[in-house]
Amino acid sequence: MIEILNRLKQRPKFLFQILFASLFVNVLALATPIYVIQVLQRYVAYGVTSTLITLVAGVTFITIFEFFFRNIRHRMARELEPLNVALADLVMKKLSAIKTTYYALQKQFRADIITSHLQIIQQTLTATTVLIVVDFPFVSIFLFALFLIHYQLGIIAVCFLFIPFIVLGLYSNNINTSGKQYLNASINTARVYDNASTRAETLRYFGLVDLLNKSWNLLANKLVNVRETLEANKNILSSLFSSLQTLLTIAIIGWGATLAVDGQISVGALIGANILAARAIAPVIRFAQAFEPLSKSDDALKEIRKIMNFPQENQQGTEIKNFNGFINIQDLYFKYPQTRNPIFEGLSCNLKPGEVVVVQGSNGSGKTTLIKTIAGILEFERGKIFFDNIEINQLSLNWIRKNLTYAPQEPQFVDGNFLDNHIGLSQIKENDFKVILNKTDLGNFLNSSDKGIYMTLNNRGEDLPVGIRKRMGLARALVTNGQLVILDEPTEGLDKKGKQAVYALLDDFVKSEKTILVSTLDEEIIKKATYVIDLDRKPRPEIIQNNIKYKLK
Repeated sequence: MIEILNRLKQRPKFLFQILFASLFVNVLALATPIYVIQVLQRYVAYGVTSTLITLVAGVTFITIFEFFFRNIRHRMARELEPLNVALADLVMKKLSAIKTTYYALQKQFRADIITSHLQIIQQTLTATTVLIVVDFPFVSIFLFALFLIHYQLGIIAVCFLFIPFIVLGLYSNNINTSGKQYLNASINTARVYDNASTRAETLRYFGLVDLLNKSWNLLANKLVNVRETLEANKNILSSLFSSLQTLLTIAIIGWGATLAVDGQISVGALIGANILAARAIAPVIRFAQAFEPLSKSDDALKEIRKIMNFPQENQQGTEIKNFNGFINIQDLYFKYPQTRNPIFEGLSCNLKPGEVVVVQGSNGSGKTTLIKTIAGILEFERGKIFFDNIEINQLSLNWIRKNLTYAPQEPQFVDGNFLDNHIGLSQIKENDFKVILNKTDLGNFLNSSDKGIYMTLNNRGEDLPVGIRKRMGLARALVTNGQLVILDEPTEGLDKKGKQAVYALLDDFVKSEKTILVSTLDEEIIKKATYVIDLDRKPRPEIIQNNIKYKLK
């Protein structure tokens, strides 16, 4: 509800228009009780047919007018719904701008949870909900009319209007708690379905089916129990509200009857008062029923705002017009937040155009970490990295990416076709792209599909063989044609022909005076190295050059 009020406050003109329209609609709603009172007092008492015709025609006209006016008002309220789409756009832009460090350090955001939050917001913050909130203050119109008939009936109605909030206070906490539990259980259940459908081979060949079934049984039982509790609380709340309307009718008719017998009000006024009381409590009950989903939407917005508060990449920075490719690393130190010891420290070295620098080490030694640090993906804690004597922190990240030929160890692709995944917004010429495809030995793979380079990557390419994905990662890296070449385990998973293609690419890079950094255990690539950074020497790595080890200063 806080978000609805904020949206209304930020648009004073719209707020005035919607309030004026709501006032008009609620005033028109007085026509029915007035009609009843007038028919019973004028026509029934005197039997003048023309009076009845006039009253019927008048209230019919007002009812039709009210119908169209309510729809016009709803159309006005729908002007706020595009804000939900705008919010989703902001989330998408934010996810695309958050520092890559957050993703690389496994501070990832589950897409299903973000989607769930946005769906709650879009389903709750609708035009109908806005009108429920806006209509609430206009209950006073019907109360005022009730007080005009008789103040005692007005007092009875006022007392009943407080009851929905008392009931809500007693049950809202249980409903909110059950709702959150149900949401979490639903998300976890969806994850089990995902594992069952996308990890079939792993589950069946490594004896994990029983484990998954056990998890499913626990989650399914929990889901049933939580849903049962949630529905029971909602049903009790709904039943209480329904009974409350009945009790209000009983109270108004019962007490009003004594007033009518006493001559203080007429029978027509008594029936009209009952209609007014029903009109008064209906918006209050709708407001109370909307309180729980509105509370959920406020919670969802809080979670979305947490994401929006994460630091994002600085798109500003220096650009080097003629980048030569000299990389100077001084006393570099990196440690993951969840570990006690640094991955490396005191790392100093120079990368020069035309040289091949190899990073080697055992699994977990930090080869990929160093690669990502130099590529600007990870932020180091201490030390300095210079690109042509300009510190990396002063450079534009967009510039770095445009001047970087980067092939990660595990290339990832997005939904789309082969061509889009490789060239993006690049203006590469068709002939140049064909050369790249030949260099990375992707010709046979593309010829196997009728669509060629326009073939769709099913499941974002995850169904493709490792060797094909590695070739595709190399091809995509070559499209950039950056001066700094960074390859992470480029021959891993490749057959002999694929490895030969990588070796040939490295020779081309050397001839083109590229600055080359390769993380690998491949002996053929190590033979091509100018020097090797050995990360197994902890905590200070060593350089191996011409078979002589130099400990870094």
